[in-house]
Amino acid sequence: MTNGWRGRIGLILPADNVLIEPELYALELSGVSFHTLRMTTTDHEAMRRQGVELAKSITELGLDAVVYACAETSFNGGSGVRETLSELIAEECGLPVVTATNAMLAALEAMTVRRIAVLTPYKEESGQAFESTMREAGLVVVSAVHRDFSRESTDAREWFITNRQPASTAYSMARALESADADAIVIASTNLATLAMIAQLERDANKPVVSTNQSILWWCLQTLGIAADGLDLGSLMDLPLGTPKLPAMEALR
Repeated sequence: MTNGWRGRIGLILPADNVLIEPELYALELSGVSFHTLRMTTTDHEAMRRQGVELAKSITELGLDAVVYACAETSFNGGSGVRETLSELIAEECGLPVVTATNAMLAALEAMTVRRIAVLTPYKEESGQAFESTMREAGLVVVSAVHRDFSRESTDAREWFITNRQPASTAYSMARALESADADAIVIASTNLATLAMIAQLERDANKPVVSTNQSILWWCLQTLGIAADGLDLGSLMDLPLGTPKLPAMEALR
């Protein structure tokens, strides 16, 4: 039974994300549990405020680490948001905290990656903001594809179709990326399934792959000192245990 005897991880989730929980639980991590605090708004500014408000209830849950698990709203508010959002949440709950974006940046730093090929399911504006965030952290974006799945459906809910894409969708899109000059392939968004195919994509593309949900899990396990034994989730998970750094925080100050 997964009841958190090795570690309890809190996920502050967007109202419209139904992907990350089943994706993480499908890994069947012994003794690691995930506990959701779900936002009720989809307005980006309000989401960041509500994420901090939700942190006030975390102390009652007996958690060990917390993730603000929305990539888009943790980078599209500008450098000030990227610097302070996790700090504000940490002030409320007194636990190690990371945002989805800073987890990715920490993973890329740990992998000593500099040149990246980027894939996102974002609208063009948000995709460009993500690229800018990567560049501000010292990374070189050699290619990028942003596919807004909401344009491919008549459903008015922005993330409804993205949530339901199989991991093979991200795999096919990543294989089509111009990535020959990249050190790694980066796949952003907590709503897009990637965990089931990362190891295969690394073997087929012959280079590291870093995705948002993979980075979140890696950061949590690293922070809590939990080995990733048996997880076939790519070379990031093969790194030795140690406290992950958050390069973006220093780079943006």
